[in-house]
Amino acid sequence: MATGRLPTPSDHAATDATATPPPKRARASTSEVFVSFGLRDFRYLTLSTLAAGFAQWAKQLALFALVYEMTGSAVQLGAVAAFRGGVGTLIAPYGGYLSDRFPRRRIIVASTLLDAALAATLAALVLLDLAHVWHVYVIAFGGGLAQSINQPARQAFVFDVTTDETLPNAVAVNSMVQNVSRVLGPSGFGVMMAAWGVASALVMLVALQVAASVATLRISHATRQERVTSAISPWRMMAEGFRYSWEDKRILGLILVSVIPSLLIYPYIPFLKIVSEDVLHRGNAGFGMLSSMMGWGSLLGLFSLAYLGGARNRGWLMLGCFVAYAVILLAFSQSSNYALALSILATAGIFHSVAMALNNTLLHQVARNEMRGRVMAVNQMSQGVQAIGSFPMAFAISAWGVQTGIGAFMAAAAVCFAVFIAAWGSVRRLN
Repeated sequence: MATGRLPTPSDHAATDATATPPPKRARASTSEVFVSFGLRDFRYLTLSTLAAGFAQWAKQLALFALVYEMTGSAVQLGAVAAFRGGVGTLIAPYGGYLSDRFPRRRIIVASTLLDAALAATLAALVLLDLAHVWHVYVIAFGGGLAQSINQPARQAFVFDVTTDETLPNAVAVNSMVQNVSRVLGPSGFGVMMAAWGVASALVMLVALQVAASVATLRISHATRQERVTSAISPWRMMAEGFRYSWEDKRILGLILVSVIPSLLIYPYIPFLKIVSEDVLHRGNAGFGMLSSMMGWGSLLGLFSLAYLGGARNRGWLMLGCFVAYAVILLAFSQSSNYALALSILATAGIFHSVAMALNNTLLHQVARNEMRGRVMAVNQMSQGVQAIGSFPMAFAISAWGVQTGIGAFMAAAAVCFAVFIAAWGSVRRLN
């Protein structure tokens, strides 16, 4: 397969850096925790990611709150989550093709503006009192389509605008920034919806997506992306991405281990609305606070990971954090005390953020440059299987109650992580 590089050296990102990469040692100094911010293009990508992160939380809370207010059904909540995530699984390989074939900067901007247009349409329908449940499904489908194109390019772009030395730090800092939106977004949008209705969150979503697009456009055209320039069909390129991800057992293992939380853990997120209403009796404001607490813990975990930038045995550390994440959420599922539930979710966020940041870093380190977008797309598909888990969890909650239903899935996830640790030595040995 012939490939061609963009018309700049691969170390372009280093030329606009004002900071010296941290030396390779076990622990970074405090000033080095944010060393990747010394890279101009990474700073703009960070601003774009921050705005897009807030926008996605505005959409998630607005869609779930809207459909629950219309139907009062746990199954409908699960269906919307499944509908939104399912399209991501189907379209992500094409998003990976686009990411490796065309400038990622352009892909990110186009998909972000598509998402903004869809949100503006739903906001108008809500404000005019014309919104129906089927409108929510259509917007969820379109938003899932936009995200499945956006995310492979955005994830690979972290590599493009950094250097090999700053990549681990940039992944941790990028995840930290995403969790700033997770901390402030759900609680802020929950209060906003309680005061001014669901439409207010949708209007804010549009403004945030426009801001994300402007920040992305400020990134230079010249990055170290290695694009496929030969006339290869999209189908062949997508097939190559799947084959490469399958044949490298390290990549395959890193993707499979991230399927476990997507399938068995993440589906609980929309059902936090039911936990807030029926178990904790806190309404939309409580829904927002519960959704944000994982982000508070994630910030602490990711800051620690950036500070301890030279952590060894990353494979083992990642797997141990995944197990702890599932066990702690099992404890959350059984809590009926609001303050305790918030504390448990924050603790779970510490372990989840470290596990996912290490997973992402190891994927970047293992993947070949010209295959990066397609590897990230296959990894993105693992997030889409949340749709498969949403329906069984919804029915379990309907049959057994929200606490038992969520708890059963968390226990199953812990068992699956333990089995994976025993079976996948190539991931355990990654460093």
